Amino acid sequence: MCDIVNIKGNIGIAIVVALVAIFSGISLAAIAFRDTVAFSNQLDGIQQFHYIRSEVGRGRLAASHLETMDNPARDNLLPIKRRRVEFNRFRTVYRARTRVSIRDERGEKSFLIRTLLAGVRGRDDTQAPELQSQSKRYAENRIRSLQSLAVFHYFSDIDEERNAVPGNIRFYAGDIVHGRVHSNTDIWIRQNSWPRFYDLVSTSGQIRVYPGGGTVYPKEHIFRGGLIENYQRIVFDPTANAVRRNASTPFGTHENDEKIAFVTIEGTAFRSKIGEISINSPSSESDWIEEVNQFTVYDSYPPYGPVGNEIGVNRIAMPDTVWREGPTGTASGGSNWVPMELWISGQVTGSQTWASSHEIFIKDDITYTNTQPGLRPDGLNESGETTLPVNPTDYFGLISEESIWIQYGHNCPEDSIRRRPNTNSIYMYGAYCAVGQGTETWEDGIVSFQYQFPKGSTPDQYWDSGPMRVDRNARQGSSTPDQYRGDRKYTKIDLHRFHYPTTLQQPWPLGLDYPWYNPLWPEPGNVFGVPAIPNPDNRPRVVRLRGNIWLFGSIAQRRRGYVRRSGTPSFDTGLWDIDNSIDPDSPPRYGAPPPNLGPAGYDKRYHFDKRFERHSPPDFPLIIFEGYDSDELRDLGFLTLRWEFKSPPSNF
Repeated sequence: MCDIVNIKGNIGIAIVVALVAIFSGISLAAIAFRDTVAFSNQLDGIQQFHYIRSEVGRGRLAASHLETMDNPARDNLLPIKRRRVEFNRFRTVYRARTRVSIRDERGEKSFLIRTLLAGVRGRDDTQAPELQSQSKRYAENRIRSLQSLAVFHYFSDIDEERNAVPGNIRFYAGDIVHGRVHSNTDIWIRQNSWPRFYDLVSTSGQIRVYPGGGTVYPKEHIFRGGLIENYQRIVFDPTANAVRRNASTPFGTHENDEKIAFVTIEGTAFRSKIGEISINSPSSESDWIEEVNQFTVYDSYPPYGPVGNEIGVNRIAMPDTVWREGPTGTASGGSNWVPMELWISGQVTGSQTWASSHEIFIKDDITYTNTQPGLRPDGLNESGETTLPVNPTDYFGLISEESIWIQYGHNCPEDSIRRRPNTNSIYMYGAYCAVGQGTETWEDGIVSFQYQFPKGSTPDQYWDSGPMRVDRNARQGSSTPDQYRGDRKYTKIDLHRFHYPTTLQQPWPLGLDYPWYNPLWPEPGNVFGVPAIPNPDNRPRVVRLRGNIWLFGSIAQRRRGYVRRSGTPSFDTGLWDIDNSIDPDSPPRYGAPPPNLGPAGYDKRYHFDKRFERHSPPDFPLIIFEGYDSDELRDLGFLTLRWEFKSPPSNF
């Protein structure tokens, strides 16, 4: 009996042990299965994340392409992309669906990249659906392009002046740069007069120290925002392609070398005049007109003495400009193309770009309607803090397929008054780009200032050989107590005193302006050797130092242009060669003054507009790395505004 009871007890224990073993096995299997599923989910999550990142890259490539198109579609579905991923016995087949949409908010264009990633995963053949499981993941990436050259505070394709002498133009202690800088060649800095850069500096060459070209310098002191040498070259296209494609053409499309567009921007509109340049060039000896194209040269001439003996004749083809009313229209909301020389200034409202196939002359301030002149449109103070009002609407771009010049002065076609507003500082708001690429170095595009070697000339004089009389109506403030005036007016006096054009045998005098080199010629100077240039009417004298360039924006140029000259070179030949002013085998032929007359030009007061990191003027040149011939290798310079994962939409 006891044996039977013991047997029953043993059977019970065995059953309990068996049940424990079964449940333990089930638990261990569940744990193993859970771990396997967790590993699979984790692996899928990593794969999905990187796959979506690759789709964001593909979307950015598409956005880069859309930026170059005329009127692109607002919503663009990219080709469906499939990919099979295997890991040991695990397999997943992904299907990516990506849309790139163009969005405009407050006048700023951005791109929304949306990706839905669907995956089918399992261990066996796809024909066994019961062994497959579905997975989905959805993400949105909002980006804004940084591809415009306006993102660089200072960009130069060749960091040399037009005579191509390395180091002749360089950064020094007076240069404090707060925005991004890039050059496709070496950047030169001045030894022991170090500049300072507060944003990233990149160069496709190296940093060179003037003089000598060494590479030893206090890097941390100078490049406070970072430095990258041997950087990829950036293409600097010699044509304003985007403007040519997309711009309004109020001045037509016919290229004209004999016309000038005189444009004044007035908020969202503009007014203009068109000047037609004519040259009174005689076809025969009988065509010369006395006192217009023919000037007798005398060995003595008023006001330096009485009319003397004839010693020659100057025969000159004299240019003239006839002005007429030009087009008016709307300037804001796009770009405007000008197929002739452009003189421009004004107050800008909205977003607008102006471009010309010829040289551009900035004839007066270019400012923003919604920014007080002298303040930054991005609202930043000198410490980089936003303490001022931010201008949310006004953006300006100026592009020349040759060069951009700060004009010295002009005879205003609107009132026939000789004006020189830029000789007492100038405000330049916006992004300025001179893309010209010449067959010779001196034809490359620069951003610089007009009339770089100022001298003096002899203005019109009243004089006679008899007793002088006092002009009681003379202007006050003269350096002489009374103004003595003769009965006869003498004009273009220098052309009656010296042979023109200059030759080695008959050189033009040092220190005297060449005719029409000064846009306001004849204009008296401070000194012309002995005797001094008479200035009986107390006319405004030639201006050498012209204040500051208050730049609030960016500059891009083929070569570095001077904004200040030392005034010390002396070329004693007296030769002038205006059309070919720089020759690589000889010094500049500007007829420069004797040394030590002092510098000419401007001091730099440059401020970057941080808004250009998020918004560019319309149709401004894009950043493309050199050697990349396809859209797939275009620079992906975008700012990510938002990137987040969401629940998959039902209608995507």
